Amino acid sequence: MTKTLIVYYSRTNHTQKVAELIAQGVGANIERILDVTSREGAFGYMLSGQQAMLQRPGRIQPVKADPSHYDLTILGAPVWSWSLSPPMRSYVIAQKHKFKRVAFFCTEGASGGARLFRQLQTLCGKTPVATLEVTEGELKSGDYASKVQEFIQQISGVTTSAVPQSEHKGL
Repeated sequence: MTKTLIVYYSRTNHTQKVAELIAQGVGANIERILDVTSREGAFGYMLSGQQAMLQRPGRIQPVKADPSHYDLTILGAPVWSWSLSPPMRSYVIAQKHKFKRVAFFCTEGASGGARLFRQLQTLCGKTPVATLEVTEGELKSGDYASKVQEFIQQISGVTTSAVPQSEHKGL
């Protein structure tokens, strides 16, 4: 069985919900990127968007998992100003030489995922085996489990488990 690591950044826990469902479905290890910068309140929100738009890395706490020990690294991030979040940008810059294969997922208000995926692909220097976009509306309604299952099927050449249908409600 393929050894899979999911690394994600989540300010509002939306990306965390998707990361946990994917991890359940593929039996992956999971690591949350922790930001050093406060992104709370209106000022934190504006700072986050500005840094993302300018494609600036953020400051993150040290990570524990070494992606070189995994066959597949799945990277998950929210879309901020149609761009990659600064904490995830920092992680990818520091770890990209350790990725064997990658897949990407993002959470978004309504758009921006395609641009975020291009940014991740450029930073990683690797083409993803699969991508997944989940909107805020899908998260609120719980209608994202089928998309997660499709994502897992896309990476089935790398990993073979599926998401149990009954597990997606209540995340």
